[in-house]
Amino acid sequence: MPASFLLLVANERPLINIDITLLLNLGVWLALFLFLRATLWKPMLDLIEAREAGTEGARKLAADLDRDAKDLKEKLTKELTAARVSATSERDALRADGAKRDAEITAKVRDEVNALVEKQRADIAAQGKKVRVDVLATVPALAADIATKVLRREVRS
Repeated sequence: MPASFLLLVANERPLINIDITLLLNLGVWLALFLFLRATLWKPMLDLIEAREAGTEGARKLAADLDRDAKDLKEKLTKELTAARVSATSERDALRADGAKRDAEITAKVRDEVNALVEKQRADIAAQGKKVRVDVLATVPALAADIATKVLRREVRS
């Protein structure tokens, strides 16, 4: 069977005739390839490369901006933390100073009020003694008036 196969292949006409038409076809294909490459493929490839370069540049810029934003965020966080610590310590100091001043003012007012109360007590006690003396001085005359009215006659003391 291999011999008959070789015999068939040898008796057949070749698929491609190697002559001038083959060279002309190759030339036309080469010319068409060079023309299409120059007019269509090269501008399209340049456009694709420019777009990739632009997107790569934009990606790099975005990455740089993202890194800068993260750095600024960290810096801001540190500054806010420092400001909070400073504000907390200052607030505590002001509270302590306020409590101290409050205690001083309260003590001063308490002393003034106590002194005023003692003075008023002394004045009231003095007025009470004066009223007692005045009442005791008017008691005999008042008793005589009451006795006169009750007995309906004049009482002499």
